[in-house]
Amino acid sequence: MEDLFQKYQMTEAQKGLVNGIKNIKNLPTFIEEMDDVEQLIWVVAVATIDMPKEPTDNDLKFYKNAVEERVRRLEEAERRYGWFSLKWNKTSMRRLITNWFCGIMVIDPNLKTKDGSPIQFVYEYYGPESKYPDKEHQTDDWKKEGIDFYVLMARSICRTYPEATSKGIVSFSDMSAFDWEKYDMETKTRHSEIGSLIPNKLTRMITVRPDDKMRGFYKDMTPRVRKNFGFVVYEDFGTAIEAEGDFLPREMPHFVGGTLRVDILKCLKHLFSQEPDALKLLLETFDEMEKACEIPQPKHME
Repeated sequence: MEDLFQKYQMTEAQKGLVNGIKNIKNLPTFIEEMDDVEQLIWVVAVATIDMPKEPTDNDLKFYKNAVEERVRRLEEAERRYGWFSLKWNKTSMRRLITNWFCGIMVIDPNLKTKDGSPIQFVYEYYGPESKYPDKEHQTDDWKKEGIDFYVLMARSICRTYPEATSKGIVSFSDMSAFDWEKYDMETKTRHSEIGSLIPNKLTRMITVRPDDKMRGFYKDMTPRVRKNFGFVVYEDFGTAIEAEGDFLPREMPHFVGGTLRVDILKCLKHLFSQEPDALKLLLETFDEMEKACEIPQPKHME
């Protein structure tokens, strides 16, 4: 247990909240019997991500209630989304490989914020290589696959990146190729429901190269909403780098405006460094796709 506490850099107050989980009244049976303590640490880390370093008694009471609420949500997370039982399969793995080789939601273990948060780099791309269907082909099965994919990736990120729960995730998105006609606008809603149940926390959203519609959305947000979601929009990559200062790493992926050539397969292997079965499936699926010439090679990734 102490090794895990050190891994997640937990304070004494957070340790106490983890140790107190099993004393919560009327816990679902599967949580009472849970051996995976790391899952409970994720819950505490996310629920207390903004807890003061020296919390008052009132702070501790507030965060104890927040942890209890998060723990109880795990039962619904499993019932609705299979948070504990869902496994990577060929369909979800092909989707992951396709997305990352198109520059969608890529995490490089060597690129973190000044605070140590992992960064999801996103080139919003809906071209043919992405396999993103047109509106008429966005079936219920496709939407369900998208939900499963989101849950699986969130859990794998938690496993491999301790800072994802202890500090939160930061996204950096290039919106220059965004396709409003093709994009399924319900995606954000479906995923926000998942995010309220699983220990997944996006603390900042940095967007560059927006179009007029995106600028309009940002303008309509109140300062409070922008602050709560950590949402900020910059006209171009250079402006973002200058404004963010040393918060972002010195090198950034070329597909969002930087100069660094990211080894996508290496990043994928690292994502599954804590999951041997998923890593094996990744390598098998990648080999099959490579032999069939199905690994995407969009121009922005060259």
